[in-house]
Amino acid sequence: MKQINMKSNLIILISLFSFQLFAQDLKVNKDVQLIDLDELFNPFNGSFILFDLQTDKKIIYNDSLATERYSPCSTFKITNSLISLEVGVAKDENYMIEYDSVKVPPKPWWFTTEPMKHWMQDHTMQTAIKYSVVWYYQELARRIGEKDMIRLLKQIDYGNNDISSGIDNFWLCGSLQVSAMEQADFIKKLYNTELSGFSRHSQETVQKIMLYESTDKYKLYGKTGGGDCWDNKVIGWYVGFVETKSGTYVFAMNMFVESFKELGDKRIEMTKKILKNLEIIE
Repeated sequence: MKQINMKSNLIILISLFSFQLFAQDLKVNKDVQLIDLDELFNPFNGSFILFDLQTDKKIIYNDSLATERYSPCSTFKITNSLISLEVGVAKDENYMIEYDSVKVPPKPWWFTTEPMKHWMQDHTMQTAIKYSVVWYYQELARRIGEKDMIRLLKQIDYGNNDISSGIDNFWLCGSLQVSAMEQADFIKKLYNTELSGFSRHSQETVQKIMLYESTDKYKLYGKTGGGDCWDNKVIGWYVGFVETKSGTYVFAMNMFVESFKELGDKRIEMTKKILKNLEIIE
């Protein structure tokens, strides 16, 4: 009889535990909405994450791809800026680095191609992130140094935190890898000035230099990225946040195309189309 009661109690405990897990799954699923954006992305593959900061709801397209890690490419300029401010390499967004044409000789296509035509001049952090100036951020990383870069990357917990392929190229189809979901988590903490160990000044300065477009209806903040990290395939990124009258939304999107020429302005155009489709902007 005692053995039967023990079995009954065990069954009850297992049932209660299973119910709690089920209830937790319901709560998690309630806060996550999977959406279909195939029509907008077609013929390209990609993913999209949106965090509604008012409700903590997550909207996800292509959830399996959204958790895969890839090179952040030039979206890392956000993180690079933040770390340089925190360690004191840069005082503010006006930190100037002179262009050295001997150290960084211009390529022939720089003279006619956007945004490279703006690279052959001195830059501040504000202008360097606007024109995605690679040499500026490579020099910034060298001035930060490996020790501080590793320490603060781990503090952020940015993807795999791996800079082993070199202090001035680890984010350019190198060893550093991050997912769209991790990008969105990072931007959310940055916007809320919740990055542990980073000052409000550093976080708010980076937010400010991310401004891309300001209208009467919304303000769009973001950074593109792109890299030909494989043969015949290019990754494109756009990560950031948008402030509207109804609230603030954090986003991260990536897409895969065959060439940089095909990528063009599609990253920003795609993101704005999605935001309009979700009735976040007009």
